[in-house]
Amino acid sequence: MKNISVLIVISLFLICASAVFATPAEQDLLIPDGSPAGAETGASFGAWDFFRTILVLALVIAAVYAVLHFLKKMHPRFIQTDDKRIKVEATKVLAPGKTVHIIEVEGRRFLVGSADHSVGLLAELDRKEQEQ
Repeated sequence: MKNISVLIVISLFLICASAVFATPAEQDLLIPDGSPAGAETGASFGAWDFFRTILVLALVIAAVYAVLHFLKKMHPRFIQTDDKRIKVEATKVLAPGKTVHIIEVEGRRFLVGSADHSVGLLAELDRKEQEQ
């Protein structure tokens, strides 16, 4: 998921950068008759250009946030946070599609079985079983 979000950020940045720094129109490239060929024609980076760049950057950040928020709402598995209160200590595959897991949740340990379309608590492990 991190790779997808990085690609989204890069692509949005490139789109906005191409909009901000688009090639000038042909009439802007013409050199007025009264000025020498190498003289600057007043094309500089002014306050409006700076404000426009900041505005586009804010829009890009808002768009990335909106896309990630939408993905999280639609499919929470896309964006997983690392919750330190829940740990999978061990997993054993018994058969195709059938596994058992030892899971620790806030200091308590559980033996959980999972199949293709179900998950069930098999046992809560006590202190004696934890030490083994």
